[in-house]
Amino acid sequence: MLVVWFPKDVHQIIFAHTLLFNDEPSLNGNREDFSQDFPLRISVLEDKKSYGSYVFLLKSEKVLLSGVDAYYYSQKAFEHLDEKAVWALEIKDILFLVWDSRKRQIVYRKGRHYSTERLRFWVYHTFFPLVLALQNRYYLLHAGAVEVEGMPVLFSAFSFGGKSTLTNYFLKKGHTLLSDDSLAVEVKNDQFYAVPSYPYYRPYRKMQSLGYYTENFAQESKTIHVVYALKKMDARGDVIITELQGIEKFKALYKSIFIDFDFMKKKYFDFFTQMATHIPIYEVSIPWDLARLEEVYNAICMHSNSLL
Repeated sequence: MLVVWFPKDVHQIIFAHTLLFNDEPSLNGNREDFSQDFPLRISVLEDKKSYGSYVFLLKSEKVLLSGVDAYYYSQKAFEHLDEKAVWALEIKDILFLVWDSRKRQIVYRKGRHYSTERLRFWVYHTFFPLVLALQNRYYLLHAGAVEVEGMPVLFSAFSFGGKSTLTNYFLKKGHTLLSDDSLAVEVKNDQFYAVPSYPYYRPYRKMQSLGYYTENFAQESKTIHVVYALKKMDARGDVIITELQGIEKFKALYKSIFIDFDFMKKKYFDFFTQMATHIPIYEVSIPWDLARLEEVYNAICMHSNSLL
């Protein structure tokens, strides 16, 4: 039996993969407890060569990620990436992250504003999810997700639409976390599985911070039970749960798209269309008043249980 030890605030099982930070031991548990052939093992190590070990031919226009200027790099067009692909993400003045699929490793160069906290944030929150999506390992959603009666329940909304606040409230009530923000979905035989992301949550957004650690984190993937699309309402409005049909189900899912590369739009269009035909999706009208979260919580729990 393999026994893996983690310090209280460290957890290396990220999106069902084992990440080992070779050059930042403070981010690892007891490394001697890791089997060398541990499944889905990814090494994260520093590129210490001053000139860098990789040469890239393509560079994207500037994009804004988590409030920071960023650029994508690749040795070939992203739409032509394959299992031997090497590509990179530059987070200006903080990190230059490279995915080397041939060696199954993430290599990083430190910027002048580097910190281990920022390394963990960018790898967990942005870079590794992109790796998984570009390698067609999972589909990625911007969604909160918790377990209700042991079943994954997803919260979909635009940015600042209440996902994190509601997820945090469920955690306070003792529910198990699957994702605060970035959720992986795996499809097998028309079944849609929610893959636990990482054991951190941010009830209030702070740039480049994973937030608070929780030990109440899901340990396995499970089939998605239901999706709730959150809709802001007047603070005095009623909590109303309405089943969505047809194109409205697709729209509720599409608002949670994690990556919006042009060459992946058809793939995600097909994925959302398929998911909408297999998973029940409901709209929840949420009064915009923190004092009424208990009412929202009770309504969702009661409704979710009624679908069992």
